[in-house]
Amino acid sequence: MRFGPLIGLAAIVLLMQASLPARAGLVATPQNTVTALFFFGAHNAADEEVEGTDVPIGTGGVGIPIGVSDESTIHVGDTQITIANQAALPFCSTALPCADSFTGFEFQFSSGVDITGVTVDPASAADFRPVSGGLSFSATDILVNLAGDNPNVGDALVLDLTFPGTTPTPVPEPASLALLALGVVGCAAGLRGKRRTASSSAARGGT
Repeated sequence: MRFGPLIGLAAIVLLMQASLPARAGLVATPQNTVTALFFFGAHNAADEEVEGTDVPIGTGGVGIPIGVSDESTIHVGDTQITIANQAALPFCSTALPCADSFTGFEFQFSSGVDITGVTVDPASAADFRPVSGGLSFSATDILVNLAGDNPNVGDALVLDLTFPGTTPTPVPEPASLALLALGVVGCAAGLRGKRRTASSSAARGGT
C-alpha cells in the first residue's frame, strides 16, 4: 500500500485548518449584550436617551425599535451595525447649520467583546456618514457623531466591525510552508506511482 497520497492529503488538510481565522464577532457564547444610547446636542448625561439597555445579541443579531429623538431603527448584527433613518429631520438640536458638539449614537458592549476596528461600509448613504473625526471606538464601545447630517427617509448608515479573529490570514511561517511542501510531494509521489502501475500493466498486457 502506498502512503504518499495519504500523507500529502493529511498535510494539506492540516495546513488549511491551521490557516483559518478564529471565529469572532458580536454573536458568541456566552451571549454578549449591547446598550444603545442616543445623545442630542452633546455627549453628556443631560442629553442622553437610552434606546436599549443590556440587550442580548442573539444568533441573528438584535433589532432596536425607533427612538423618540433619533427617529431611527438600529440593527446590531454579528459584524455590522445598521442605523436606518426614519424621519425627514436633521440630526441636530438646533437649526442648520448645526452647532451641536455631539448628536449621535453610542454602543456599549459587554466585556466579552473585543472590537479591533470600525469602518463605514461603502453601502452607506452618502448623506448619512459620521462627521470628520466622528467615529471612534474601544474594545467594548463605539461612538458615532452625526451632528448636522440630514439623510433621506430610509437612508442607512452601516458600520463594519472587525475583531482579532477577522484580521487577514498571516503569511505562512516556515513550518507551514514545509507542511505544504510535504503535501505536494506526497500527492506527486502518489500520481507517479499510479502512472508507473498503469505503464507496467500495459507492458505486461502487450507481451
